[in-house]
Amino acid sequence: MKKVAILGGYGKVGSVAASYLMQQGDADLYICGRNFQAASNTVAKLTTVSRNNTEKAPASCKPYQVDIKDPKALRSLLSTCDVVVNCTGPTALIGDTVARAAVESDCHMVDPGGYDYVIELIRDLEDEVAKRKLQLCFAVGIVPGISASLPLSMAKKFSQIFSIKSYFAGEDVWSYGSMYDMVCGMGELKELGASQAENRKRTPLPFSERFVHFPVLPEPFGKSIAQPFYTKEFERVVKQTKAFSGKCFWVNTGPLFSATLSLVSLTGCYRHPYFTDLSARLLCRVSALDNKRKNTKGYMLVSTITGVHDGKVSTTEGILRFPDSYTGTGLASAMMAHRIVTGKSKHLGINSFPEMMEPKIVLATLQEQGITIEYISKEGE
Repeated sequence: MKKVAILGGYGKVGSVAASYLMQQGDADLYICGRNFQAASNTVAKLTTVSRNNTEKAPASCKPYQVDIKDPKALRSLLSTCDVVVNCTGPTALIGDTVARAAVESDCHMVDPGGYDYVIELIRDLEDEVAKRKLQLCFAVGIVPGISASLPLSMAKKFSQIFSIKSYFAGEDVWSYGSMYDMVCGMGELKELGASQAENRKRTPLPFSERFVHFPVLPEPFGKSIAQPFYTKEFERVVKQTKAFSGKCFWVNTGPLFSATLSLVSLTGCYRHPYFTDLSARLLCRVSALDNKRKNTKGYMLVSTITGVHDGKVSTTEGILRFPDSYTGTGLASAMMAHRIVTGKSKHLGINSFPEMMEPKIVLATLQEQGITIEYISKEGE
């Protein structure tokens, strides 16, 4: 049977990915990390749940202690595996460590993080990846990742698209890894984030639109606080759909979090590792405080597309609801790993999630896992 190693398999994302793969029963799993006891506890929990809930014979699941900072130990593990799912972080600190070990070990890789940053770091490995017929998939998460699958799937029914708006709405208590990566990316975000697509080109937002917006989103969010969050992934969505215009927002980050994030950006804390670390820890704390003050829970992706459908101008709003962002990211990672294990994915090389998994397959698989998807259409803009 195929073998899958999940690095950070006892974390919030890794445990979701492991649970999905155990349900499928098509691969034996290694739950990996530095903390062997935590890995063992997760294995015990997963094995019990799998035996009680699956119709298939459950895959085997074993704990494995490894530190990704030890290249020799990491290669020793990956040389025995078919796929590695890297749920460790922060990406800004790990860089291409796992990717290079995977290639050297002839092991396919799925990375919920990675983003364009790591893809660029390993461009020199493209020939080697092709020679070994490997699949390396990055940005396999909720944002980026599924956040592109929703509008790309919706766009199929339009013959012409005038505009796309995407909202990433979440009430999570953010992890240190996520916040560290966010702070590190602020230099690029300051340049890219306050942008829009206009006449199929990226242009700066007008000054009056660069800060806070107040959209009304589907329940349970309702009237929300939103900040421009134009990303490279969203830019690719706009280009692929040939939309004339596009805007992207990060929603409901909470007043304390929003104020702290603005302060971190204005003071340039992202320029120094020491202050990046302090900023990430502070953002985790204030997100927890914001979360306690609110009744809204969960994570929601919303895409609104206006264009021509059946000869008429119409607008469709697509809504994806998750219990939290970790569930979405864990499911996306596991879905991709499962397609590689079962031979359904044929995309060799270094790619991002939307390039490797058809949007309609992504959404259909999410629905099978109980994730709700709703579409609201109306004529006119």
